[in-house]
Amino acid sequence: MSGQHQGPTLVIVAHGAQTLVDVEALGKQDPYLQLSLDVSNPKSFQKTFVHKDAGKTPTWNQTFSLPLAGEPELFVEIMDEETTADAVVAFAAIAINQVVHAPGGTMHGVFDVYTPAGKPAGELNLTLTAYNVPGQNTALAGQAGAPVKGTSHISEVHQKRVQSIKNKEMAADVGTAAVTGLLAVGAGFLANKLINDNKKEEEAKKEAERQRLEEQQRFEAEKKKLEADRASFSQQQQQQYHQSSSEQHGFHTQSVGGSIHGVSGGHYESSHSEKHDKHDKYDKHDKHGKKDKKDKKKKHHDGGSSSDSDSDSDSGSDNEHKKKKNKKSWNPVGHYSAGDKVKFEGRKYICLQSHDSNPTWAPTQAHSLWRAD
Repeated sequence: MSGQHQGPTLVIVAHGAQTLVDVEALGKQDPYLQLSLDVSNPKSFQKTFVHKDAGKTPTWNQTFSLPLAGEPELFVEIMDEETTADAVVAFAAIAINQVVHAPGGTMHGVFDVYTPAGKPAGELNLTLTAYNVPGQNTALAGQAGAPVKGTSHISEVHQKRVQSIKNKEMAADVGTAAVTGLLAVGAGFLANKLINDNKKEEEAKKEAERQRLEEQQRFEAEKKKLEADRASFSQQQQQQYHQSSSEQHGFHTQSVGGSIHGVSGGHYESSHSEKHDKHDKYDKHDKHGKKDKKDKKKKHHDGGSSSDSDSDSDSGSDNEHKKKKNKKSWNPVGHYSAGDKVKFEGRKYICLQSHDSNPTWAPTQAHSLWRAD
């Protein structure tokens, strides 16, 4: 076992404590143990975990290994964890010589601990083992049994340290008590002020709620007005589309049984047969035009009587027809084939699939039917 330690070492197993004094005013105390070989160096102390609500009988069973450099004493402190400043429960100094001279350099002992005022405060259960210490007892240690009574004492330097810790704890408590006292002294004034503040806060909340409701009502009214204006504008726009389309293409609108029935619920209904009749007229016109162009081209190729001026006239006519076709405004009740181009709201659009138009399928709305050119 000693081969595992390269130099003089003190190994401490902190088992627990019993019959401790209780420094907690409310509830159970939360003890932890901290220990060091150098009481003048606060950063040298190593700590166990905090045993929550352990009260007077905490248990830790944690092991610590401290290198020895001739230090004569081990300093132990039992603390109670607090939200402000941790409180000292007990402390003691344990001479290391009793461990060095114990059989095998091991001592399982119970050591008295003391309050900062120097009064008995309970017992601390430790197993201490010295390794590689010159002059240590190398006799075989006896079988582990009940702990023996070890010796501990109060070091004057150590006591000053724990009293300083105690003073810090008291100062924190006094600060808390001072705040509590001030609140108690001015309880009546503060209570009245609190009541008045609560009333003002409630009134402010009510006023804010009233303003919110008024703002919401104004918003709802403006929203309804905007929706009504938008519906009226949409209806006028649809009527303008219908009138413009009829004037451009010479469509004859009819009443019930005809093509267009008028506005019902914000949209138009169109006769399916009339749409196809219009489409057939456009097809016949296009076929007739294409046939004339084909005959003219054939005559020109065969050296017929067609002149260059006729060819230029035909070409100009074709270009004019395409130009008109490309500039044709979108008709909300027409028929469109894939590839047809229309002009809507100052932009050109290309038909993506054949369909019978509907006032609600404008190029800006029906993205599956139209694409911007």
